[in-house]
Amino acid sequence: MTKILLPGSVAAATIVVISSFISLKVLSIVRCIHNNRRKRRQIKEYGQDASSSSLDHLQNSTDETRPLSSSKFKTVVFLGSGGHTTEMIQLLQQLDPKIYAPIVYIVAKSDVTSIPRLQRYISSSATKDDNDDYHQWEGRYPKCVNDETKNNNDDRATTPPAKAQVYTLPRAREVHQSYISSIFTTLYSTYKTAQLLWKLQPHLIVTNGPGTCVPIVYCSFILRCLFSLGDLSRFGEDPSSSKRKVFRTIFIESLCRVKTLSLSGKLVYPIVDSFVVHWPSLMERHDMVEICDVLVPLVDS
Repeated sequence: MTKILLPGSVAAATIVVISSFISLKVLSIVRCIHNNRRKRRQIKEYGQDASSSSLDHLQNSTDETRPLSSSKFKTVVFLGSGGHTTEMIQLLQQLDPKIYAPIVYIVAKSDVTSIPRLQRYISSSATKDDNDDYHQWEGRYPKCVNDETKNNNDDRATTPPAKAQVYTLPRAREVHQSYISSIFTTLYSTYKTAQLLWKLQPHLIVTNGPGTCVPIVYCSFILRCLFSLGDLSRFGEDPSSSKRKVFRTIFIESLCRVKTLSLSGKLVYPIVDSFVVHWPSLMERHDMVEICDVLVPLVDS
């Protein structure tokens, strides 16, 4: 006797199939990320690049993100306030402006110090008298959200032209905020983050330290999965070969984390394309991290 499938059974079966397909696709992306991170670390330790320093590995770790029609990466940089911003300013100087451009800055809405600090730093170090520093920061001078551009010649002479765009996002959790109320602020922050990243569609996202970066990393990963799911013709292939090379992420651990990862680092560790630390002790504990000697010079023992 032939069984007749009820509409509810068909719908349930369809949901199971779609869920399985999405799960396999997400797992394949995560596996590809982990394999690439381990491979880069092996090349760094045992290959010809073992003696490289600074952020040289960023070029190698983001080769697969390079857009096919352009030689540049549209890069989002998150400034996390306080010491995180100070570290990011130092790291920004290692990013080749010929490759990582245009630069877009993201700050928390309650952070009123990061952008002025970066502006002061660039204004004091990048002048036309010093061509190297001037061109290094060209196109990276942040334009405040409420900044009225000055038209005097002195301002143009002391800061590089082509100001970078600045966007603000609500914090997922403020200092001393209760964990119960932070659930709602985190959901709201995630929603606004997803909106902004969808609008920008960057090739690369560079972030460090603070908890506000967690929604940014997870939203970028979800959007990356959605873009990958949209390309059904490439199902079963290496996810890194996708033509839409966007939403790749680099997380740089805080300088103060010597022996253990921060809570933000632990949360984003499985899904970022590159996880950068500053201390060799962390490399001994984690097999998918890369070391950077910009802030802490490496000394051969």
